[in-house]
Amino acid sequence: MREYRIAFFTVDWNCELVENTMHGLKKYIRDHENVRVCVFDCFGSEVDNAKSRIEYGIFELADLADFDGLLIQGNQVVLKEARESISRRVIESGIPAVSIDCPMEGCAFLGLDNRSAQHDITEHVIRSHGARRLVYLTGIMNNGSPSGRLRMEGFLDACREAGISESCAEVIECSWKAQDGTRVAEMWLQEGRELPDAFICANDEMALAMLETFASNGISVPKDVIITGFDNVSSAILSDPQLTTVNRDFDLATYLAMETVVQMIENGAAAGEGLSLPYQVIHSQSCGCQAAVRPQDTVRLYFKRSRFLKGFHTEQARLTEQLLDVPDLRHLMSVVGGNHDVLSCDMACLCVNDYYYDNYDKDNFRHDTESFGENMILVSEDDDGSIREERFPAGMLLPEHLLEKERFLVFYPIHYNTWSIGYLVLNDISEAAQLNLHRNLFSFLEIAVENVRKKGLLRYLNQMLDRLYVKDRLTGLFNRSGYERFAEEICRSFIGRDGGAQIIFIDMDGLKGINDRYGHDMGDEAIRESASILSSVCGHDDFVMRFGGDEFLVITSVLRSGFEEELRANLRKENERRNRPFDLSMSVGIIRTDKDSGKSLEEYIQEADTLMYRNKKHRRGT
Repeated sequence: MREYRIAFFTVDWNCELVENTMHGLKKYIRDHENVRVCVFDCFGSEVDNAKSRIEYGIFELADLADFDGLLIQGNQVVLKEARESISRRVIESGIPAVSIDCPMEGCAFLGLDNRSAQHDITEHVIRSHGARRLVYLTGIMNNGSPSGRLRMEGFLDACREAGISESCAEVIECSWKAQDGTRVAEMWLQEGRELPDAFICANDEMALAMLETFASNGISVPKDVIITGFDNVSSAILSDPQLTTVNRDFDLATYLAMETVVQMIENGAAAGEGLSLPYQVIHSQSCGCQAAVRPQDTVRLYFKRSRFLKGFHTEQARLTEQLLDVPDLRHLMSVVGGNHDVLSCDMACLCVNDYYYDNYDKDNFRHDTESFGENMILVSEDDDGSIREERFPAGMLLPEHLLEKERFLVFYPIHYNTWSIGYLVLNDISEAAQLNLHRNLFSFLEIAVENVRKKGLLRYLNQMLDRLYVKDRLTGLFNRSGYERFAEEICRSFIGRDGGAQIIFIDMDGLKGINDRYGHDMGDEAIRESASILSSVCGHDDFVMRFGGDEFLVITSVLRSGFEEELRANLRKENERRNRPFDLSMSVGIIRTDKDSGKSLEEYIQEADTLMYRNKKHRRGT
């Protein structure tokens, strides 16, 4: 049996609707073992700005050439430009595609008869409850999606049929958001306007916000005013009074959309006639009818939600504590994978852009911050506790072994302001999504990632400054500041561990002649090369510094033997290897410490310097 890979595009501005929709996808793949689904979800708004564009960028992650079909929850993609971009990609790729609740070019259409549904709920309020003065709160009207316009037309149809004049059927343009319901209710209260018989709202979010605002100001629903919504979200059941609304079977909508796109794939069919989905008007308490849901069902739903919240907050607290304690981005990514329970799944993968992962400094990030890197990095913890890093092309979405294992995946963009970090992948529907709590988690995760990056940058800059402070710029060896910070401690460590230390004072021979004859640039090069030869002789634990212009100091273990011989051997090799007009030479003085002598490090250095000078004179034959 041929396997089909389907992409699903949606926008989570109305979290519960999207969460319900995804259950239809899960049901379809349970019934059809040859189907895999990748959901690309984000939190984009209807405003075309940098924040929205970086959210909608998750759709660009999906290469349509890698999929057999595409579903778009068109009414949720509220930015017109985003829908137009998807349509262009569908047409260019020729991929079979279905849009839910919003006609889109190149796509088959499957949706609710919004006009009839809004007409029916308005007609019920007029005929059954005698409403004659009505106010309608619209959805978005100007973004190219017809849902808002069709629902308004349904409201106006019902008013005209009932003989209600335009002056008694006021329309207030809104944007689907709860804030609009609050705004309109507060406007009525502040202006002291007479309440209409009914507020008909284009969705539940606005209706519930309006109901709450009026209740807090002593206005009773439905006694003082009727309020209705649309969508039948769970809060409409839990509200007091229960909300009169329109029920839509979101599971069925996505299931039928999946069936449609699979049939299009199998039959090679183009986008055909649209299919209308069923709906049901829920007559409930906010319009004056009896409660549509039994009290025990409401209690059961409330209990289920409260138990979920208790567990969620416990898991969230543990994740928060761990994220604040991680030392670097690698460990943070591993922690996210290990705390998948908080997102109601058994796999959570934070995939980070290669340019973000590899660079502390944002100046090295891509200028096109809306896109993902050419490669992504996934960090996970193995069973033995070791951390594993995997790099893979962004077009793959995940490493192959994970893609083969999972038949349902959800991809969310992760970013800090307008800087793209990468994406989070879940292998199940997050229960937290129904209450929009997953968005809060993602926001905290984004802050945590950026915080650990900034901590890493600060460590890096401090290390750079520290190196500049304690290291000699010409040779890279310790300077006087390095001597003051580390020399005594290193010397004591050799004495404590090995019973003593060697203090070695070294001076270059003939540097003045090199400067006079060949110039100071050549003299500096001679100093650098001498420092390099000296470092090659010293061990990792040794203290090596440029003591002065052409003088060096080494502190090493008393157990170290043959230092001067090895140094001279390396000098000979370099002199033979390099084509220079002069040879490098050094004079050495070595003093061994005596723990019972009571001498300071400075005194030992002075003795080593004196011995070095004596040896230099001896080598010159003077």
